Amino acid sequence: MTDRGGERGADPGLPATNIEYRIARLENRLAAGECGELGLRVETHGAAVTVRGTVPTAVCREDVLRAVRSELAGLTVHTDIGIAEVVPPERPEELP
Repeated sequence: MTDRGGERGADPGLPATNIEYRIARLENRLAAGECGELGLRVETHGAAVTVRGTVPTAVCREDVLRAVRSELAGLTVHTDIGIAEVVPPERPEELP
């Protein structure tokens, strides 16, 4: 999924420190959020940002995407966020 933060691409006039600051804010927001996402990687590639990793539920994925859109608006952002929904077994494991 690619999100361009609206119709604009990345602003080549933004200093790298501004992007790094915004990424740090995003990481803090994700860690403090309801899902407490610490396992996502946020990387810069020139003026573009990639967010990748796995979250436990679809709700957490939507929360992460909402935070990414908010904190990195105006930047070119690529996301690769999988869902690792864990469901309990249907029956108990039987041991011999």
